[in-house]
Amino acid sequence: MSLCDWPLGRKTLVLTTGIILAMAAFSPAVFGGTFGSLSSAVQMKRDAKSAKITPHPGAELPLNLQFINSHGKQVRLAQYFRSGRPVILDLINYQCWGVCGFVQTGILKDISRLSAHLGTGYEIVTVSFNPTDTVEGAADKKAGYVALAPKKFRNAINKHWHFLVEGKHSTNSAKLAKVIGFHYVWDPAIHMYDHEAAVYVVTPKGKIANYFFGIHYVPADLNLALVHAGDDRITNVFDQVLLLCTQFNPNTGKYTPVALRVMSLAGVAIVIGLGAMFFSLFWWERQHRKAVPPVVPPN
Repeated sequence: MSLCDWPLGRKTLVLTTGIILAMAAFSPAVFGGTFGSLSSAVQMKRDAKSAKITPHPGAELPLNLQFINSHGKQVRLAQYFRSGRPVILDLINYQCWGVCGFVQTGILKDISRLSAHLGTGYEIVTVSFNPTDTVEGAADKKAGYVALAPKKFRNAINKHWHFLVEGKHSTNSAKLAKVIGFHYVWDPAIHMYDHEAAVYVVTPKGKIANYFFGIHYVPADLNLALVHAGDDRITNVFDQVLLLCTQFNPNTGKYTPVALRVMSLAGVAIVIGLGAMFFSLFWWERQHRKAVPPVVPPN
């Protein structure tokens, strides 16, 4: 007897069992991570203003913005963008005692692991978004990372890793942050800026090619992003969807919940698929029964 010949009661039992198994395979914690918990209007309004990163692949940086480098000289962002040489950009707070240092350390580690060479294959530009950061603070930060680097990379870091600060009465860092989708807020409880962690790979023409979230960056992925950016290639639609399906986890420094969200959506798809399949079986059975003439018992 085929599946379609099963009695209605058995089909109902199978359908119910399938839905229960599908729901059990994807725990409430997973669905909670996807759809979030109910919150008050006040909490939702607060979350809308919270620190976050909104990816803007393909956005053009305002290269005419002016900053001050670690030597105290006024510079334009455009001077760090050269033909065939992409840029790794990051926005940090030089006075930050939290995630900013880990972002910089992650970049420093990858300098020695990338096949592209700093200075010939790419440049690094670090911009402070804290208006109280000073030239001296930028110089100290740069000197610290030069000292931590292996000797063979120190000269390249000194020449091609640029630390910039805001000019007096300037809001250029805020303008840059808005373009790249970097949202930060002042937290009066800790007297520090609250923000998430990421570095941005930018094409030689100043367009955002890719985002790397968190504080650890896979060298192979970063190297490939630099190659693509050097050819003026931007992340594709699939990459953008993946970026929108991630959420930063400050405990791990990574955007790991993407797997949970994919699993959640897969669970929902399974339930919908099972429902559609059994609905079609019920419909087929109903149509089939109508088509079969009733059996007339012999006299």
